[in-house]
Amino acid sequence: MLCSVDRITPRTVYLEDEEGRTLTVVPDQLAPGVAEGDLVRQESDNLWHTDPAATEARRARIRARLDRLNRKEP
Repeated sequence: MLCSVDRITPRTVYLEDEEGRTLTVVPDQLAPGVAEGDLVRQESDNLWHTDPAATEARRARIRARLDRLNRKEP
């Protein structure tokens, strides 16, 4: 299951799955380097790891959408 890291607090990590449901996990369940906005998958070690290709593809789609919006004239 691919999830987006919505928010990380000292006690709780809020993930959003592909259907828009919110999952909560404790920060110890994140692999090192996971950050807000990353797309993550739970691996066999029971940690949530960043999916670098999916994360970059998502960020590229968002950048392209923002670029299109910023080019529109009022």
